[in-house]
Amino acid sequence: MFYGEAFALTAAFLWGTAPILVRKGLRHANASVGVLCGLFASLPLMALVFVFHPRSVTQVISPQAALWFMAAGISGPCLGRMFNYLGVAYLGATKSTPLVNTAPLFTAVFALLFLHERIGPKILCGILSVVAGVVVLTGQNRAKG
Repeated sequence: MFYGEAFALTAAFLWGTAPILVRKGLRHANASVGVLCGLFASLPLMALVFVFHPRSVTQVISPQAALWFMAAGISGPCLGRMFNYLGVAYLGATKSTPLVNTAPLFTAVFALLFLHERIGPKILCGILSVVAGVVVLTGQNRAKG
């Protein structure tokens, strides 16, 4: 297995545990408190990255890159997490997670439009499979009510 696939599957595993942990936490607090707690909990890990990085962060990142990464931090870990937690609060983990997992569809469209990446038949087939799975799961969840 390649490193990229291992990293992606590890991320999927970790993201897969998050809705369960969120649902447990939402029994005791609301979504915005959960997001703040999650962001604060990641600060010590980020501090370790800065401390143990072989070079100063200012030597390895340009201002333009910093702006893009800050936008990504606002988009995913902050706002994305907030809406994810709200989805779990209103729908539950099993109903909201399939909807969150439509992310590959949005990623592909945005990559095509803004990065001019090519979407080949394999990528298209994978995206359609994810979307079909979401349709099946959400239809099944709706039927069970």
